[in-house]
Amino acid sequence: MSTMQQQAPPAEAVEEQMGKIVTELGAALGVLLTSLGTRSGLWTALAGAGPLTVAEVAAKVSVEPSLVREWLRAQAAGGYLDYDPATGTFTLPDAVAAVICYGPGGALVDAAATMFSSMGEGFAAFSEAFSSGQGFGWHQRTAAHWHGTDAFTRVALPAELIAAAIGEMAGPAAALAAGGSVADVGCGYGTPTMAIAGLFPAARVLGIDYHDASIAHCRAEAARRGAGPGAGPGAGTVRFEVAAASGLPGQGYDLITFFDSLHDIGDPLGALRRARQALAPDGAVLLVEPLGADDVEDNLNPAGRMFYAVSTLACTPNAVSQQTATSSEPLGLAGQRRLRALAAEAGYDRVRRLDVPAPMNLVLELQP
Repeated sequence: MSTMQQQAPPAEAVEEQMGKIVTELGAALGVLLTSLGTRSGLWTALAGAGPLTVAEVAAKVSVEPSLVREWLRAQAAGGYLDYDPATGTFTLPDAVAAVICYGPGGALVDAAATMFSSMGEGFAAFSEAFSSGQGFGWHQRTAAHWHGTDAFTRVALPAELIAAAIGEMAGPAAALAAGGSVADVGCGYGTPTMAIAGLFPAARVLGIDYHDASIAHCRAEAARRGAGPGAGPGAGTVRFEVAAASGLPGQGYDLITFFDSLHDIGDPLGALRRARQALAPDGAVLLVEPLGADDVEDNLNPAGRMFYAVSTLACTPNAVSQQTATSSEPLGLAGQRRLRALAAEAGYDRVRRLDVPAPMNLVLELQP
């Protein structure tokens, strides 16, 4: 036993760490505040309006003025609004409006708020599973989590990004245009799957997911759009089936996609191996994963922090819940180097990063 007496850390260092905790609390609550601004119209009321008093902002929305007052002050404290104490006015800077009102920021935060509501509701069960070393699957979440994740996907993986990625893959793009087949593995609510069906109306499109409630939602949405089984020629037909990634049904696919799903799968190596077996001779895999760096130290930044947090709270617990005795290690947040190594182990000889505008993702083409 050591006889050295532990010294108390300097008071300044303790205060600094406590300051971080307070900052954390403000930032976490700020997600909900930003979402409130989107849903109530407060951001829209401020955009391009110049300096406004509390009363002037309140007159533009249906929110009680005292609530508007506190919301404005909170956003000023967060650095999103400029406050002039001489006039008591608040101004939304153009750069903030460009991100929240006219860019993807507002929609991303609103999607996160929806997911957070589910995480909060189920946190007791999740923390118990986490603390006992158990996984926590998609099927254990609430519908708010599934809807929030889909809303996030709609912003991060828009149809134009999907079109650009497939367009960079000459063989699969031509095959799909001519009526080829594609399988989307871990399709969730099927937003990218149905985007492909819309982009390639002649193609045969299949989406699979282990989660039966998600597949039920996909089928209902496809029927609502008139794109389900039985749709007329040129309608962009798509079908959905409940299946594990390693049990992908069918053969001879011209394209197999993993849209932000491989890291959610209990056996990522097995999923890639099955995809390779199911490809047509000239087929390829489109692998889209969060934009992580190769080395941990290069992810120790705000973006990496967000991705690691989502991985800890949602993605990796889902993967752990699907594991069997023969499963490979859950992927987590992986950089390009690890993804290339995993692809090589699964039997892909050619891996190419596609040159497409994907600010939040790595986009890779895998070929046997």
